[in-house]
Amino acid sequence: MLKLLTLTALPVGFLTVSWAATAGQKGKVTGNAAKGKALFTQTCAPCHSDTSKTANIGPGLKGLFKEKKMPATNRPVSVAIVKSQIQKGGGGMPAFGSKYNTQELNDLIAYLRTL
Repeated sequence: MLKLLTLTALPVGFLTVSWAATAGQKGKVTGNAAKGKALFTQTCAPCHSDTSKTANIGPGLKGLFKEKKMPATNRPVSVAIVKSQIQKGGGGMPAFGSKYNTQELNDLIAYLRTL
């Protein structure tokens, strides 16, 4: 009976650890999605769609935070990686590091998470 409890506890512990890693993978951000939408419209919309996944100049971003990988770079989707992409650019995207302050970047991420 002790072996059965040990074997049963291992899968439960494994699932709990795996779930926590997956849930935390996307990251948290405190931003205002409405302000982020305005920023998106001004700066991002000329190249990216927020209503589809279809590529324009850059990839469509609908459902970005529901995906496992970023559309153009194939990097994992997380707040940190999306922020890095916005700030540093890459893969044909220009860097916007000096364009946004920390709060504006958080607002933009909050909006992207609603797509």
